[in-house]
Amino acid sequence: MAKTFSSEGVVLKRRNYGEADRLVAIYTRNQGKVTAMAKGVRKMASKKKGGLEPGMVSKCFFVETRGMPILTQVEIVDNYSGSNDNLINMTQTFQILEVVDNLTPDNQANEEVYDLLVSTLKLLKVDGSKKEKLLDNIRAIVKSLGFGPPDNLDELGLKDYIENLAERRLKSKKFLTPETLKVA
Repeated sequence: MAKTFSSEGVVLKRRNYGEADRLVAIYTRNQGKVTAMAKGVRKMASKKKGGLEPGMVSKCFFVETRGMPILTQVEIVDNYSGSNDNLINMTQTFQILEVVDNLTPDNQANEEVYDLLVSTLKLLKVDGSKKEKLLDNIRAIVKSLGFGPPDNLDELGLKDYIENLAERRLKSKKFLTPETLKVA
């Protein structure tokens, strides 16, 4: 008999797979980062589709298989649609999701990281300047993962530090800045 588990989680990223499926990376409260197959989610009649957008907090139900877990059901907990009102909020949302995705290993729970991630998404939903608080939360996430960045790093220094840890470049800011969206 297949083992099932469920957990509340934040969708970090998704990637199309085949004709109707999608691979989804979700940072869950109880299992850490879980990469799962969401079968049939790209079909028009799929009820799971709405809860699997990046930045969504959802209650997810999984079935373990020999390979990758299969996502069987999704219930939206919070949609954070307010963070998608403008380009700056979207950029900041994708930045925090990318940092958590790049620095966390699969299946290693860290409730402190989960709580910081959710509180950051809530922060991005509020009007006003959030840049310093966002940077503080990113520093706290990196520190709670055991990478402890120096306190005196500015935004670029922190970005370089994270890229060195992850051994890959962060993409969200490069693609979502207003300069790259201008038409020549």
